[in-house]
Amino acid sequence: MRQTASNLLVLIGIGILLASIFLLWKRNDPGRLQFSGEYVSEVRVEDELAVPTGFVIKDIGIRLPVVPAEKRGDYWETTPDGVSYLLSSAKPGETGNSIFYGHNWGSVLGSLYRARVGQTVEVYFSDGSQKHFEISLIQEVKPDNISVLAQTEDRRITIYTCSGILDQNRFVVTAVLI
Repeated sequence: MRQTASNLLVLIGIGILLASIFLLWKRNDPGRLQFSGEYVSEVRVEDELAVPTGFVIKDIGIRLPVVPAEKRGDYWETTPDGVSYLLSSAKPGETGNSIFYGHNWGSVLGSLYRARVGQTVEVYFSDGSQKHFEISLIQEVKPDNISVLAQTEDRRITIYTCSGILDQNRFVVTAVLI
């Protein structure tokens, strides 16, 4: 009886260890932030004097540097050091949809789920200028719903991070220029 209980505890311990390793791997998988499907944009930021460098949502305590990123095939570049800005999307404040994304870690976009409609998102640029956007829509979508990344006729930014069990969804915040 005692041997059976000891063996059971060892098996449970091994199971917990394996589950922890799997979750750690999923948490640090650079591909987990990407959307599936064919996202294509013809927009390209050319003016390096006015690229986004900072990103702030004061109401929820997000204050991050912006790191330029590209999509190469199915791979979306990401950074652990801030929010990624997809260079092939519109420049923030210009006509179209500017895409920002980051990990759902506490040090990056982990508190994005606390965003509310009406809150302000500030984007700072390398030339010292800044633009303000008002959150107009919050939604959770599947990674194959790339419609949230589509270019638009208005001036918006789309911010997203992973959500759900094993990060199988995307938490998306849309804000329009004010």
